[in-house]
Amino acid sequence: MILPNFACIFDIDGVITKGPNFIATAKPAIHTLMQMKIPVVFLSNTCVLESDKAKQLSSMLGITINPEQVVLAQTPMRTLTEYHNKHVLISGQGPIEEIGRMLGFKSITTIKEVCDAFPELDMVNHMNRAKLVCRKRKCLNTYTLFLSKNEVMQSKGLVRDENFRPIDAIVLLGEPINWESSLQVITDLLLTDGNPASVPDDAGHDRDHIPVIACNRDLIFKAAADLPRFGHGAFLTCLEALYKNLSGRELKYTAFVGKPFEISFQYAEMIANKLALANEQSTIDHIYFFGDNPDVDIVGANMYNCLLQQDSNNRKSISGYDLMRDTNYFSARACESILVCTGVYDPSKQPHPETEPWKMPTTIQTDVLEGVKYVLAKEQRLSE
Repeated sequence: MILPNFACIFDIDGVITKGPNFIATAKPAIHTLMQMKIPVVFLSNTCVLESDKAKQLSSMLGITINPEQVVLAQTPMRTLTEYHNKHVLISGQGPIEEIGRMLGFKSITTIKEVCDAFPELDMVNHMNRAKLVCRKRKCLNTYTLFLSKNEVMQSKGLVRDENFRPIDAIVLLGEPINWESSLQVITDLLLTDGNPASVPDDAGHDRDHIPVIACNRDLIFKAAADLPRFGHGAFLTCLEALYKNLSGRELKYTAFVGKPFEISFQYAEMIANKLALANEQSTIDHIYFFGDNPDVDIVGANMYNCLLQQDSNNRKSISGYDLMRDTNYFSARACESILVCTGVYDPSKQPHPETEPWKMPTTIQTDVLEGVKYVLAKEQRLSE
């Protein structure tokens, strides 16, 4: 008999789903584990509401998945309480303000609201240029007779909202829809200490920029298309390059959550232990993580395994970013990485990752069902 003192944590895209469809073998795999009361947690770099993702998974898998079992890219930001009372710009798409409030952020501004306050910032949009020119001409034609030369010159400058409250920190939840507008505005805020109405003489040079909190470093992800699609990591790569070119300095992240960073695996372990204790089981001794992307999933699981090998009272992040400090629900001693071949990793097209240790999984399995069989067989041997 298998004693359920382990947990299974699953990536979603490429493991459970492929684009809008679910992978058929995922259903019996998850059903088997949940029937055995083995804690199951889903850890994805998607950025939506946990409740919405839980409903989607429940519908696809034909079994109830609770929102508490879903850890998404942004979920660990709930632990970054020192930023919750700051005025933050949130970038992404979908219900980002609702997501931000659920994470604990109390004062939120969006890219659109910054553009509304400073219409001349978004000049990549040629229609916006034309609109501003027409508006200025109309304004000048109407009021030029009453303006001094100096006032006319000022009216041609930046359209400033004098009541704009400077941004204290930038929260990047995921790739936006209009990359060019978001890249421009976020860069402006980084170069101006969060206030485009007051541009310092040395904009961006030899000064630290305002804090940047980001989630989801995925450069690509597997969807319905034959080739992988750009993820939030692609957007961040563009932002980093632009900031460096304009300021001469590297963009620095104050905090980073989502895979492969350890804080997301910690959060998933915390949830797994809460599930185990709710079932009157012992705390988790071992974690199995299922992923399809060696660069993100396997690297993250392997970094977490290294973290677990450290002294529990003096753990230091391998990635260099924040860790959760509340150890009440941390008990795992190891994290095994299981790479499946239904997503980004294709063994017929990609070399075996053995040449890069961080990308080397504990095992490679055809799909999630074969991975679960591997786990149960191993646990059976250990319990005998």
